[in-house]
Amino acid sequence: MTTNVEPPEVRPDEFHIQIDRVHFTVNQRKLTGAQLRALPTPPIGSDRDLYEIRPGDQDRLIGDAEEVAIRDGLRFFTAPKHINPGIQ
Repeated sequence: MTTNVEPPEVRPDEFHIQIDRVHFTVNQRKLTGAQLRALPTPPIGSDRDLYEIRPGDQDRLIGDAEEVAIRDGLRFFTAPKHINPGIQ
C-alpha cells in the first residue's frame, strides 16, 4: 500500500531587516546598497550614507554597488553624507 504524501511547502527565504528603525521583509539573500536604499518610501536620497550596524565592531558604510549578504535581524541606519560644522 502506498500513501500519497504531499511534499512540504517550499517557502522563499524571508528576512526581517531594519533601516532607520523601520522594519522591512525581504526575500533575497543578497541586496546591493542601491536596492537597500530603494526599500523605504521615499527611497534614501543620495545626500545620505547607508551604514550596516555591527554590534561590537565598527559600523560599515555600504556603497550603492556593494552586495550585502542578508540575514534575519540585520540593521542599517542613514546619516548625512556631509556634516557642516557650525560657524563660530
